[in-house]
Order: sequence, then C-alpha cells, then structure tokens
Amino acid sequence: MKLSNVYITSVYVIYIMPVVISGIFTENVCKFDQRCKCSYLSIEVYCDHKNITDGNSPHFPKEVHKLFMRFNKVMIIPPTTFNHLETLTELDLSWNRLSYIEEGTFYGLSSLKTLSIKGNCLNYSLEIPNDIFKPLVSLTHLNVARNMLFYTDREFHTFPSVFLTPLNKLQSIEVDAGHPFLLFRFSNRYLSLTHLTRLKIDFCWLPSETNLTFLYLPYLEYIEMTNCKIQNYEVGTLPKRKKIRYLDISHNRLNDDSLLNLMRDMVLHDELQVLKMTNSFPHVLEYNPAYLTVLLKGTKIEEIYVNNNSFVEAYGNENNFMLPTTLKVCDFSNNKLGKFYFGMTYLSTLNLRNNSLGTYLSSERYTNYVKTELREVDISDNLIYDLSYSVFHGHVKTVKINLSKNKLTDVTFDLSHLVSLEELDLSHNNISGISSQATMDTLHKLSKQLKINLLNNVLKCSCKNLQFLQWMNANLDMFILNDKYQCRLDNNNVVYPTNVNDIVIQLEKECNSHTTLIICLSIGITIALIILLSGLMFRFRWKLRYLYYMTRHKYTVFKSIQSSSTYKYDAFISYATEETDFVVNEIIPNLECDDIMKLCVHQRDFLPGEEITQNITNGIHQSRRTICILTRSFLDSYYCMFELNMARMESIYSRDGQNILFLIFYEQLRPIDLPLVILELVQKQSYIEYPNDEQGNVVFWGKIKESLVSS
Repeated sequence: MKLSNVYITSVYVIYIMPVVISGIFTENVCKFDQRCKCSYLSIEVYCDHKNITDGNSPHFPKEVHKLFMRFNKVMIIPPTTFNHLETLTELDLSWNRLSYIEEGTFYGLSSLKTLSIKGNCLNYSLEIPNDIFKPLVSLTHLNVARNMLFYTDREFHTFPSVFLTPLNKLQSIEVDAGHPFLLFRFSNRYLSLTHLTRLKIDFCWLPSETNLTFLYLPYLEYIEMTNCKIQNYEVGTLPKRKKIRYLDISHNRLNDDSLLNLMRDMVLHDELQVLKMTNSFPHVLEYNPAYLTVLLKGTKIEEIYVNNNSFVEAYGNENNFMLPTTLKVCDFSNNKLGKFYFGMTYLSTLNLRNNSLGTYLSSERYTNYVKTELREVDISDNLIYDLSYSVFHGHVKTVKINLSKNKLTDVTFDLSHLVSLEELDLSHNNISGISSQATMDTLHKLSKQLKINLLNNVLKCSCKNLQFLQWMNANLDMFILNDKYQCRLDNNNVVYPTNVNDIVIQLEKECNSHTTLIICLSIGITIALIILLSGLMFRFRWKLRYLYYMTRHKYTVFKSIQSSSTYKYDAFISYATEETDFVVNEIIPNLECDDIMKLCVHQRDFLPGEEITQNITNGIHQSRRTICILTRSFLDSYYCMFELNMARMESIYSRDGQNILFLIFYEQLRPIDLPLVILELVQKQSYIEYPNDEQGNVVFWGKIKESLVSS
C-alpha cells in the first residue's frame, strides 16, 4: 500500500513540475494585454515604456491593486479608463504627456492612496475642473511635480492649491515651487490639509526663505527642499508648530549668516531627527562646533549630513566638545577638513571620507579615549600616510573601518581594541606588507570574523617580507579577492600571485640559501672583529688597565686624569716578597733616616680592604719616582711586573713622558733573561747595581738619594 502511494506521488510530481515551471516563466506576461507585466493574480500591473497612447490603453481587470504606466505617450485619459478599479490603491502615470485632466478621470478610485502624475505637461491655463481630485477620498500621497510651471500663458509658482482642498486625508505631497525674483509662500488653502506632514519640493527656486514661506503648512514634519538655489535663510522659516523631524536642505547656496540662522532654527524643533545639508555651503569654511554640540543638544537628532561642502575645520573645544547623545550618524565626507575632533560616546557611524586629515591623524585622534559606540568608520581618501598608534582605542564595537585610497605603507597603528572588527578596507594604498608581529597576532585572533581588503596595493615578495607572506598564507581566508593581489619581486617585476603558497615555498628556498650565506659572513666578520679587538687590547693592555685604575681613583673620565704637582711619597718601592728583608733592613733605614724622604712600601702603606691593583696604581700615581728591586723573583712575580708597567704608563700619560722609573739590580742578571721593556730602561741609564760591600754601599745610597732629590 505504501509503495503504491509513493509511485502515485512520483508520477504526479513528474507530470506537474513542467506545468509549474512553465507558469513561473510566463506569469510576468499579462493575459489581458501582452504589453504589460503582471504579478501573481494580476494584483500589480507594469506597463512602463510601452508607447501607450490615448487610443490604445489596455483594459485593466478590476482586481488590480497597483498600476504603473510610466514613460508612455498618454495625453488625455478617457474618463472610463479607471472607473471600474475600485480596489486600486496606487496609480503611477508619471512621465507621460498629460496636458489636461478631464472631469470624471478619477471616478471610482475611492481606494486609491497613492497617485503620481509627475513629469507631465499639465497646462493649468486650460481650466482643469477644481474638483478633479474629489473622488480620491482615500488619497494620502500625491506627486504633481515637474509639470511645466513657467511655460504656459499664465505664470504659476506652484501646483494650484485649489485642486488640493478636497484631499482631507492627504499626508504627503511632492510639488514644484518658487519664483526667481519674488518671495514665495504656499497658499492659505493648505491650512485645510490637517494631515499633511510631508512636503518635497522637486523643481525648486527659492532664493530667499522667510517666516512666510511655510506659514500655512503648520503640520509639516518632513521637508525636502533640495536644489532650490537658496541663498538667504531667516530664523523662523520653518513651521511654527515646531515639530519638524526631517529636514533636507541640500544642494543650495547658503552663506555664513544663513547657516547660523538655520542652526538657530533647529533649536526650536526639539523633535528633529534627520538634518541633511549636503552641498549647501559652497563658500563657508568654518563649521562652528557649537552648531553640533549646543544648538542640536536639545533635539532628538539621530543623523546629520554636512558632506560635500568646503569646511576646513570642525574641531570641538572645552566648551563645545560632546556630540548629542542621540546622534547615531555623522557625515562630514567630501569637505576639506584638516582637523576633526569631538566626543562621540554614542555615535554609530562616522563618515570623514575624502578630506585632508592625513597630517592631523598621523599624531592625533578624531575622538577622545572614552569608549565609543562606533560601528562604522570611514576615513578613506584622506592622504593618510601614517596613523596615530592609539587612533582606534576604545572602538570595541566597531565592525567596519575603511582606510582605502590613502598612502599607508604599513599597519603601525594599534588594532588590539577592535575586538568586533569584521571588515578592514586597506585597498588602494602603498602597503608592501605588515612588519609588526604584534599586529599580525592581533589580526589572527580576529581571523574567524575579519575580512581584509588589500586590493591595489603592491606587496613585496622578498626575503625581508617573508614573515608577512607566511602569515598571510596561513590566514588566506581572511583576505578578500586574494588571487587578484599584486606582488613586486626583487628585480622590480610585478606578478599576480594566484597561489600565495607557491610564492612562499619559492621564497623559503631562496631565503634559506641567502640566510646560510649571511650567517657565514656574519660569523666571519664577528671572528675577525674579535681577533682585531683582542690584538688591540693586548697591544694597549697596560694603557687600558692604567686608565681603568686611574679612572676609578679619581671617579672621572680619562680626559680629567692630570698629573699633580705635589706628591704624597718620594718613591714607590717595587720588590718581590723574597727581598722583603733588604727593603726593611737596608732601603727604609737608609732613605728615610733623616725624615727627608717618604717611601711607599706595600707592606706598610697600602690601604687595607682596597684591591691590591688599585693600591699599586694609587701608590705609583702619588709617588715622585718608582724604584724597582730587580731580581729573578721580581721578573717571575705577576704583581712586580704589573707595578713596572703601571709606572711606565704613569710616565707616558700623566708625567708628559718624564721617566719616573729607577732600577736597582740586586742580583746579577743576564741580558737574555731581561724583558724588552727593562732592556730599554737599561739603555737609558735608568738603573744602578747594588755593590753589596760596606764601602760601596755608602756610595750606592748617596747616589739613590741624589737621584730622588734631583727629580
């Protein structure tokens, strides 16, 4: 039984599907007239651009709800054309050739809510019946704009208001209005339209707007008056009922005073939500921050558009800084702004596209550090070559940032606060790669939700940029249209890396060989420098040690080391431990016997607790001469040779080359056993041999005293 049902169902589907498919492809053609297209059950009918004239109008079925006959050639509508369309709610006859409307044209259209006869050739001089719209008892939206006001025998400044008085339910109207020379105001007949809240002036010429212009339209809440050539605007122009919610005064020629008057008018309309002033102040350079922060503060403003003007600065100060808390959209695009700075705690969309904020934003921000509600930020086309590191701090809810068409070469600004970012547009810049690993790590954390656009940048395909390319290859899904990116090789050829992975693999091979060569060269250069430095240090080892100890002694730099004209000791005695008895029993008694001389002997005069090398250097520096007791033990002693060399350095660098060394040969030493430095001193006769006999000793000590005193 179940199998039979399945079989029957399958057969039914097979046969019915072609019928359904055929119906889908043919339902747009109306059965009553193939020139028109119909929606399901002919509820909506479209007969646009079909060359329909007065004599070949289709006969529409009575169930039509919406009828569109735009861009045809109808001049006069026969009275019976629409009389049977009792359910018709929308009728659009715009852009035909209507010059006259006969009485009875709209009979039977009691359900019609929207009527458009825009862009026709209505001749108001032809005595059109005043009650032509009387049958339209449900009409709420009427468009009668672009109907040749100034090209008839009589001059009309707007659509004759006498036709409108029967339309008690009318809510919105689109009309032409204006006079190039005289002040214009809407007729007092509009007072009867108590539901009329929306007005759009299409063809418009209102050089001056005064408190008379909308005097008889007290119920307006939405006004569009674009391209009206407005130059002068008076305070109180808007309806006195003070309930304006939407005002579009774009594409006009207002001056500084008119801008001030307009913003003063906004103070009176506390229900204001949208204010559009696009291309309205071609010669006004300064946008006073108070217009935003003070004059709109008491309104319910949600969107403001001040784009396509000539403002060079919009900069909040201490008194005028915070944007209104209700403001969600702020558009200052296509100006000449060099500075922009406001508090925008609750703003959702900020558009600063096509300005000159590059220099300013390189070191400053467009808002303060307080968290914002910004979701979209557009600062594209601003000659930005660098951005302040903290420019996006506090943007925890931002999902879209547009930085395209600038001059960025890298991403050096902080992205860590952008935890909700979904789209980052960096296209049309000069970015060759991202150098910061921290930035790449931050972007990687957002990779599941973030999309980056790097189109029309020229990436650098080189070893230096390999780290970024490897990261990009690992996060390729993050990049929009990555197969269309451009990459410049080291030979300056530009390629299109359709497969980033292949580029990375090739570069890794090339860079590894380069890396090996670079490492070898670096090691070789390092070893050579070490050898060179070691040789220099060995060559000047005593000088360096001397300078070190002298520096420690005086607590100054080398250039402050200077010889003193007075000395604490007459001589520093340098000797090996094995000659201690000779020093104590012979040298000290013979040279210090009359208290004429004072010797520096390490066993007696070195400061306890001080390093021995420091004591030696200090002792030599504070002594007029240095006496070395030469023995084999002296030559084998590290500290004895240290004292000898320190005395040499002292004579060279602190005593202007004066020899302060005096050698006493206490033992017989062969020349072959002597170091070169001692042989040089022997050649300069700076030595004496100890005679070791009673008579000779007297002469010996006399010569020593004479040498020390004369020095």
